[in-house]
Amino acid sequence: MVEYLCIILPIGALAVAHLLRVRYLNQQLQESLEQRLEDRLKERTRIARELHDSLLQGFQGMMFRLEAVRRLLPNRPEEAADHLDVAIDRALAAINEGRKTVGELRMAGPPGTDLPKALADLGIEFEPENKLPGNAPGGAPKFLVLVQGRAIALQPIVRDEAYRIAREAVRNSFQHARAGLIEVEIVFADRTFTVRVRDDGVGLDPAVLEDGYRKGHWGLPGMRERALEFGGELEVWSQRNAGTEIELRTDARIAYVRRPRTLRWRIAREN
Repeated sequence: MVEYLCIILPIGALAVAHLLRVRYLNQQLQESLEQRLEDRLKERTRIARELHDSLLQGFQGMMFRLEAVRRLLPNRPEEAADHLDVAIDRALAAINEGRKTVGELRMAGPPGTDLPKALADLGIEFEPENKLPGNAPGGAPKFLVLVQGRAIALQPIVRDEAYRIAREAVRNSFQHARAGLIEVEIVFADRTFTVRVRDDGVGLDPAVLEDGYRKGHWGLPGMRERALEFGGELEVWSQRNAGTEIELRTDARIAYVRRPRTLRWRIAREN
């Protein structure tokens, strides 16, 4: 009897181990498939967002120019020709940017590493659209970029995504808010890095605020997705005829490029 047990027990133990191994491998395979599906969905969402922020916005700007050309013809042909030249340039730029996005699957961030300078340039980029014939009366709004605190080097992903989020918010303010003033505020604080975009325009539709997006428009969802990808938080405040404010807030440990103070203290002590 003991001899049979000595034979059966090792065999039983091997069988149980084999079953556990098979179950573990099946679980790993299932998790791998689920992760691949999730990654694929994220990638599709990211590509759609990048195309929205590059190709589609570029063509939207071009359409504004073409509408201006139509209003200027036939009474002001020379001015119409100037707007048409700009529209052609915008179309070529949009095509090149879209090709770059599709080819590299990654949208470039702002030029250089100076985020305040890159955001200040948005006024030059979007202001002409408000001066086209037939646009909202009063001309372009006043555009300001404010910086609080001493500038600290940002992690590249935070810098790039903060730029894209702010750019989308500024574009919306220029094109839809009918604002007299648009401000971008950048705050370099010890514990948080914050970017705020606010205007004194007509405000968002309450339904858009409640739903988080307008049907057929993906600006707000895209901004929220960008913030979540690097650990930021996005808040939107708006009231009818009182303006809109969009705030991006990121923990300093995520946002800034610098050594922890404890590490510097240890190095100094060892030396």
